[in-house]
Amino acid sequence: MIEEEKVNGKMRVDRTILHNGNVLVSKPWGQYIDIYRSASTVFKRLDIKPGEEISYQYHNDRDECWYISSGLGQLTLNDEELLACAGDTFYIKKGMRHQISNTGNLILTIFEMQCGDCSEDDIVRLSDKYDRKI
Repeated sequence: MIEEEKVNGKMRVDRTILHNGNVLVSKPWGQYIDIYRSASTVFKRLDIKPGEEISYQYHNDRDECWYISSGLGQLTLNDEELLACAGDTFYIKKGMRHQISNTGNLILTIFEMQCGDCSEDDIVRLSDKYDRKI
């Protein structure tokens, strides 16, 4: 499905794709798998390896909802530390600083739904143990 839409005053062609779990992106902390991606909605699965973490970050243009499917982690939301375990759901509004670390011995699996302007460029890193651009 291809749609045209106006985003921030510019015309953009949106290639909405149901990935069926076939688009795997390797990261230093593990991987994510795109399940569905459009300009305004993304659904993905994140697999975070034991002892690893995503960068401490926020987004200007999108909200996220995380469902912890399996594993155990520590979630930091605006400097508040929370336990994250299977069955938990977290709503992360745009501008909220967030990070999750896998504190368990198994893969931490999170299903993430993004809503808004869902560009992978909308990551503002505050700190990153893998020395990626901040």
